[in-house]
Amino acid sequence: MANAASPRNFTFDDDTESSAISSVISSVLSSPVASPVASPVASPINTPISATSRRSSRRSTPRNANEEAALSPKSGTNTKKQQQLQQRAQPSPRHGALTPSSRDTPRRASEHRDEVETPSSRASSRRYSQRKKSVLHLSQPSASTPSSNPSPAVPPSTSPNNNVSTDVKNITVDTSSTPKEATATVNSPTGTTDDDLSDEDTVTVTIEEDVNNDDEPSPRSKAQKRLFNTLREPDRSLKDLLTVLTDQNTSQLRRVNACGAIKTLTLNKNNQVLLARTRGVVSTITSVLCRVDASEEERTRCINALMHLSVPEKNWHAIYLFPQTPEALARNMADRYPRIRYAACLAMSFLAKKNRVEVVSNRIIMYSIARVLEVDKNGALARVSVSDRKVFVGSRLCALKMLLHLSKNKDVSVALARTECIPSALVNIANKMELAANILCVATITNLTRHPENAEHLVYNVKGLVPTLLNHIVSGSVRNGGGGGDDADNHECAKCALYALQNLSCSNNCRQELANTPNLLAALTKAAFKTQFRDQQLSALHTLKHLSDDPFNLVTMTNTPGCSATLLALANDGNNVMAQYLACDTLATLSHWLLTLSTAKTRKGKVGGEDDDNEVGRRTFQTLTWEQWA
Repeated sequence: MANAASPRNFTFDDDTESSAISSVISSVLSSPVASPVASPVASPINTPISATSRRSSRRSTPRNANEEAALSPKSGTNTKKQQQLQQRAQPSPRHGALTPSSRDTPRRASEHRDEVETPSSRASSRRYSQRKKSVLHLSQPSASTPSSNPSPAVPPSTSPNNNVSTDVKNITVDTSSTPKEATATVNSPTGTTDDDLSDEDTVTVTIEEDVNNDDEPSPRSKAQKRLFNTLREPDRSLKDLLTVLTDQNTSQLRRVNACGAIKTLTLNKNNQVLLARTRGVVSTITSVLCRVDASEEERTRCINALMHLSVPEKNWHAIYLFPQTPEALARNMADRYPRIRYAACLAMSFLAKKNRVEVVSNRIIMYSIARVLEVDKNGALARVSVSDRKVFVGSRLCALKMLLHLSKNKDVSVALARTECIPSALVNIANKMELAANILCVATITNLTRHPENAEHLVYNVKGLVPTLLNHIVSGSVRNGGGGGDDADNHECAKCALYALQNLSCSNNCRQELANTPNLLAALTKAAFKTQFRDQQLSALHTLKHLSDDPFNLVTMTNTPGCSATLLALANDGNNVMAQYLACDTLATLSHWLLTLSTAKTRKGKVGGEDDDNEVGRRTFQTLTWEQWA
């Protein structure tokens, strides 16, 4: 080339004129579509060649390994991936280099590496990746290649070396194909060269999208949304006070004083409903209670404030709807400080009255309640002071009252009986507490037996349940009759235990297990003979009647000392008509099973060798002698 001074105006000299004309004509004739980059009909002599054509011609020339290592910033690391990318996206003739070598001879895949990608090839490659992998395809095309989703022109912001883009201007996401597929195109600013494009600029991210996104929100979410929309905004002084509670940079003394101010505000009954519906009050209190680094004094004052807000019935449902309320109460119910534990148990006993299903389904709360019940495990109460012991016992009493209330509801009875910790905790503490708490414990177990679906689970899966009920029957029989408040409490415990056994004996699958329990039939027989306690007597007789309905219990009941004699005595007693009826019904059932066992087919020989089959179902009153003298 003769003229090399101007980079924009290259001309051919006279010696290469014929060769240049022949090469241009051959390239034009071999092309099926005329390219708009260079005009084939113009005179090739003294015709300026554009910078794009010059760069494409220069890149079509094969490079050696050293030149590629020097020119490509990412050469040697992604060559194979770049070749695969270029094989999927072949450049169209419009943007190809107009050289004889590129038109006349087929090129290898490695020679396509540095060529410019076209919009159609890039779009087809992106669609192929979307269909094949079902992934989010993040591509970063250069400014010279228009994106399939064009974005508004933005001034470029690149690094000083003009090789690496430092500003991403637009991201377009298309999720119209399938629910779990999306295509996102990241458009780089103007100024990114073709050398910046490599396989490392393409990021593949798998989308994990919930298939139930279109499902309706839960009832709790709907109730929370309605509550949050109706919350009133706090005034400036209250807002500053709540800010102090959550500010970690504030001194501890100031936070304690703020907690005390909140507690004082909640003491006023006129403020309790308004404060519970003020934005930020309950959420701030529960956040302090959930903080691990909160001091004992902070938690004590905040849990008392939450307890005061839980007293009005209008707040029972609203306070529990706040997200951190269950966690805050569960944490502080298991706290080692007795006053914090008592306040948390008292607050939960109020809130559980309107949130039965949510409380029973919360495993953390159930574990906390079980821990409160087993406070005297291994004699722990004997090692604390008298004042703390009273507070711990009061916390346990609150937990028992809450469980008694929950067990009375049919909707949560099945879930409560199948919790991992509550039934076993009740069995462990039964008959080991003061009488007031023991009555609540046995009454809760009795309420759990009221649901028919709980009988088999309680008998076979709750270890020690039936022996615990039996101990209450026996202890009530020993202590009853002396008069006083203790005897009345023991009578109530024995009555609840007999009611529980009566409900459990209604299940066919539980009758053999109950009848085979040691000393159970003897205790029921003794309770059935006590005429001074009519409730216990009738409940014991009902249980014996249910157990007699199983034919496999015939031998067990007849072998129990005093069982048949007690039934015969009650059957002849006309003072108590209901007891007489139950005793007669039980004897009739046992007689039915004895008659069924006696029924058999016998063969009697007749004269002439003929046999006649006679089914003996009733008494025949026939006598047969052995060589008797007349």
